[in-house]
Amino acid sequence: MKVPSSKFQVPSLLVACASVALAAEPLPISKSFWQEESFVKSFNGSYRIEARIEPVVSTEERGLLVEVQKLMAGGNRESALAKVKGSKLTADSAALQFNLGNLHFEEGEMEAAAKAYGEAIEKYPAFRRAHRNLGLVRVREGDLDEALTSLLEAMRLGDSDGTTYGMVGFCRLQRGEYASALQAYRMALLSQPESAQWKSGVAQCLQNLNARDEAAALLDEVIRQRPEEASYAVLQASLLVELDRPEGAVKALELPRRLGTLDGDGLLLLAELHLRADRIESAGKVVEEAYALEVKPGLDRSLGVIAVAMSRSEWELAKQVIDRATPDEGEVPMALTRLTARWQIESEEAPEEGAERLKELLEKDPTDGASLLILGNYEVSRRNIDAGEILLERATADELTALEAWIELARLRVSQERYAKALEAVDSALDREETAELRAYRESLARLAEAAR
Repeated sequence: MKVPSSKFQVPSLLVACASVALAAEPLPISKSFWQEESFVKSFNGSYRIEARIEPVVSTEERGLLVEVQKLMAGGNRESALAKVKGSKLTADSAALQFNLGNLHFEEGEMEAAAKAYGEAIEKYPAFRRAHRNLGLVRVREGDLDEALTSLLEAMRLGDSDGTTYGMVGFCRLQRGEYASALQAYRMALLSQPESAQWKSGVAQCLQNLNARDEAAALLDEVIRQRPEEASYAVLQASLLVELDRPEGAVKALELPRRLGTLDGDGLLLLAELHLRADRIESAGKVVEEAYALEVKPGLDRSLGVIAVAMSRSEWELAKQVIDRATPDEGEVPMALTRLTARWQIESEEAPEEGAERLKELLEKDPTDGASLLILGNYEVSRRNIDAGEILLERATADELTALEAWIELARLRVSQERYAKALEAVDSALDREETAELRAYRESLARLAEAAR
């Protein structure tokens, strides 16, 4: 009976972790958002007194606020801030504390703004605008749970402003609550239909809710509005990759590349797309562009390009990225050391040196499944079968490498005609991930094991 092929398609751990998609991390609030007309109008509207639902303002307080507004109209915020802080009325006035918070916010003094808004809320708990603006401060500070609490309280008190809805959408998106975030973003767009920030939020929600075609189309609008902000093009590129439209992803990244706004990670994403399309020379040029930037690409993106280059036996390009990613001084990251070792082994440039690197890594961490997997395959290739099998078995204890380690063990045991033990390995792999291809291989192997008895 014919031995079943063991070349079923299970992506290598070292390649799978290098997926070109970049959708896992939601985009932060754009720096330009805080200067957009829609936000400025919304925020400036919070200076208006809403007597029906907020603290009663005395004649003296109103007079002070009028003076402050005149100073602000003249662009003299520092004098306005000094006037409110220096007034004896401010300590006991919720309205003045609120305006003090606004002035601190505009000066970028978030801690002082939060304190003033908190004072206003303590004096008048139903102060809707204070709750909303405190939520904005918390967003700026990155405390999104606290921000959401404040924003939802403002909405409970009747706030229906587009900025409030949009910020609720942003907080929920960061928490992975995609359906709720989508609803909030769409409410925000009703009153602020041209907001690139909220359109981008809708697109990210749609991506995570598997409506990628709609998300990619919406990002066309965002990119037309904000061509200088490369993050939107990178997001669209990741969507197009998921839609199996890699050439569309390349086009999406070329515009910010030409504008000089694409960062190192974005450039390496473009290099990886060229690499997958066998445009090796183009990939190499983009790699050089990425590492010529003052802010270098991140380690994860560098490792991704290296792994993909090695999976395609593009050893020269892989070495190019390894050399650029390796720091001139200081400790080399463990993941980069491991991948360098793998390059030395698989390119056959320095296999023994690569094996030694892996052994050094395992001395530091004997449970490092990725190093065990590479070293185990290396030992098997050198016909050190027992040593290789032990290393692969150890790699099965690491959840990150267990699937691939069990598959490699199955392949090894089939090559030795140890079919029953190979079946055990395949079953262990199926316990971790069941695919039609792996199931079919298991059935063929079971028939072979039965015939061999």
